[in-house]
Amino acid sequence: MVEGYPFSVNCIQEDLKNVFANFRTWLNADAAVLLDRYLPVFGVDPVTPPVFVLLSARLADGAGNALLPALFMTIIYLAMALHTLPRQIQGRDRQLVILEGDYLYAHLSFILCQTNCLHLQERFSRLIRGMNEGSVMRRFYRQEGRPQAGDGLVEILGRQYGLFFAECCELGGLFAGLRQEETDLLRRFGQEFGVAYGCKEAGLEVDFYAPLLERALDCLNSLEGKEDLCTFARELVAATSGNRFLAAG
Repeated sequence: MVEGYPFSVNCIQEDLKNVFANFRTWLNADAAVLLDRYLPVFGVDPVTPPVFVLLSARLADGAGNALLPALFMTIIYLAMALHTLPRQIQGRDRQLVILEGDYLYAHLSFILCQTNCLHLQERFSRLIRGMNEGSVMRRFYRQEGRPQAGDGLVEILGRQYGLFFAECCELGGLFAGLRQEETDLLRRFGQEFGVAYGCKEAGLEVDFYAPLLERALDCLNSLEGKEDLCTFARELVAATSGNRFLAAG
């Protein structure tokens, strides 16, 4: 999975491999086998969350200190994706993937206990609640036939995508030891980037989401070593086309 990633992640290649090696270590054998059935459906998408965590941590040369939050955000992504995947699956396997998502959410709590990170439980609960609210609002938004633009959609995408990317970036900075003002900028970047990413996923024109991406990148102007994170963000938005990340729409 990591070797086939089409973007500029060479600087954190070993850290990415460690994240997914740790992921395998924490799962029992049966769960790992079941999960292998569905990872190919996601392609390279699951690598996206740890990349944002690790590149944010790298601003303090501390990517190695951010392996745990990179693991946590990968689990949250996969659980969310498994809960939305049944729309694309027929037959009895639909219930199985939902149970797999439940297993990963439960396992996240277990790992938080085992790694002395239980203080993140409330934080992750707020994140997951907000993402789910965004997904529900997005579905109602489409059912009501509202226009695919405007402030209403931006607010929804801010929950569905912005909260997640904001958490990835802020946690990377926190675990790497960045100052509060720096982690605040990373969170703002992640939030703004998530909206731009979501707008591209929603099929909006480049004239709509390109300024949102530039606004996100502007949040990093005062941070040294931001180049890799900026490059990855640009590449991801440019490459996104019907991607399955967080099952947009």
